[in-house]
Amino acid sequence: MPKAPRPGAGRRWGPIDRRLVKELPGLKASVATSVAVGLLATASVVVQAVALAHLLASAMPGARAGDRARWLVLFGSGVCVRAAVALLGEVLAGASSSRAIAAVRSRLVTAALRRGPAAGDAVPTSGPGDIAALAGRGLDALDVYVGRCLPDLVLAAAAPLALLVCVGVLDWISALVMAVVVALFPVFGALVGRTSMSLAADRWRQVEHLGRQVADLFDGLAVLRAFGRTADYRERMARTNEALRQSTTKVLRVAFLSALVLDTLGSVSVALVAVPLGLRLLAGGLHLSAALAVLIIAPEVFLPLRRASAEFHESSEGLAASARAMAIIGSSPIPAGRKDITAPGLVELRSVTVELPGREVPLLRAVSLAISPGETVVLVGPSGAGKSTVISLLLALATPGSGQVTAGGEDLGDIDPEAWRRLITYLPERPTLLSASLADNLRLANPEASEEDLFRALAQAGAPELVAGLAQGWATRLGDGGRPVSAGERQRIALARVFLRPRPLYLLDEPTVHLDQAAEAHVLESLRQVLEARSALIVSHRPAVLSLADRALAVRDGELVDVTAELLAPLPA
Repeated sequence: MPKAPRPGAGRRWGPIDRRLVKELPGLKASVATSVAVGLLATASVVVQAVALAHLLASAMPGARAGDRARWLVLFGSGVCVRAAVALLGEVLAGASSSRAIAAVRSRLVTAALRRGPAAGDAVPTSGPGDIAALAGRGLDALDVYVGRCLPDLVLAAAAPLALLVCVGVLDWISALVMAVVVALFPVFGALVGRTSMSLAADRWRQVEHLGRQVADLFDGLAVLRAFGRTADYRERMARTNEALRQSTTKVLRVAFLSALVLDTLGSVSVALVAVPLGLRLLAGGLHLSAALAVLIIAPEVFLPLRRASAEFHESSEGLAASARAMAIIGSSPIPAGRKDITAPGLVELRSVTVELPGREVPLLRAVSLAISPGETVVLVGPSGAGKSTVISLLLALATPGSGQVTAGGEDLGDIDPEAWRRLITYLPERPTLLSASLADNLRLANPEASEEDLFRALAQAGAPELVAGLAQGWATRLGDGGRPVSAGERQRIALARVFLRPRPLYLLDEPTVHLDQAAEAHVLESLRQVLEARSALIVSHRPAVLSLADRALAVRDGELVDVTAELLAPLPA
């Protein structure tokens, strides 16, 4: 297996991810607001320093104490302003990072769905494990970068300059010494930061590798247990986990080294200012209040630089994950001008070929299918033949390697996918229930549905007694943390969603699985009424479902074969 490329390969690492800033228009305004708040905090530092210096100077023997109250009030005001600004900064940081992470996560998931399982390899190794790691832990690591690091990087350029100007007004010699040391910070920061980002990229590669292994484990756990290979896979995951631990240790080692270098540089610079300042004060060449103010401000000059450096190292994992996410988002085939659609019309697959990685022959080979308005087509065939892939193509969740999927003569690639899916009622082969109430699970299909509508839908699905059997009725929580649900109940709830969402096109994958014969007959009669004058593609292994069909097709060796005469002729009229 070829090695996975490093996240962000070919990208020049820098302290500011320009692509992320460009892709999130509201981020610039958030950063600007946070920087303005930071500059206000810097101004309060100067006020505090000057006021405290005069207060201390007024306490010396022989000093006048007449204006001590004025400096005390000014100092207290500076403290209050700085505390309020710090609180405001925390709120802004949290809001900014939450919005940015939600936006990137939404675009990442949308891009992954749009690329689909049959998408090309513009971004290699972006499987379910990678997407899960990116959308979860990876983007969560952006919190520090967006909320704190980005504003502090800008503030690290502006705040020291403003403080140096203030120090220059008090004592230009001290300002000159500090300016020389401040100029050294970016040099040391760049040297350590480049190494840190390289190690962070390696670490994120290990995280993705572990995510892929976990996804593979869930997919193949039954097979591993059947062949007695669980111990081997456990050792393999332990080795991957150890590699991740070592990568994390390297990143932390460099981060601590960076903090040590910059803290040492800041401490030395303060000493270089303090010693000459004390000598000049003894010689009478400088006023006491000015010297004290410079000494109080000196550490604050280097604080934004040290804080930005620490936060940059802390957010290095988020930067690596962001680069990877942006690569997937950028590779998603988004048409320049997507069209709206109000009716599906004639839905067609035109000479569609779908190939899967690791499979020598195409899953679907030059397949053509036309579903006319009001027609019901039933698709049969063995498991793994490609029936569910046909539904994925019609949902615009998969992209054909060649050929076209059209609706009303328009290529689905040119149609807004959200507008297209609003015309579809979809029943997956394995329906999902949320850890929520029964009513909330049903209202996924129709948020405006009343309890009467919900009960009618359950009756159509053959489960009118389901609500009566629940302790809290519609409010009963199902799934994890709630009432367990059997496979048959899960299927009936999923079918009730179908009846709650009348649409022009129905895509139903195994609608009557897990139902007994009587329940299946009831559901098929309900579906017959709902599908009247509507288009439908139904995938099923159950012979009774063929009673709904206008045509029957079978998937054989990657091709669609019309078996209407073979399967429907014996059925009674």
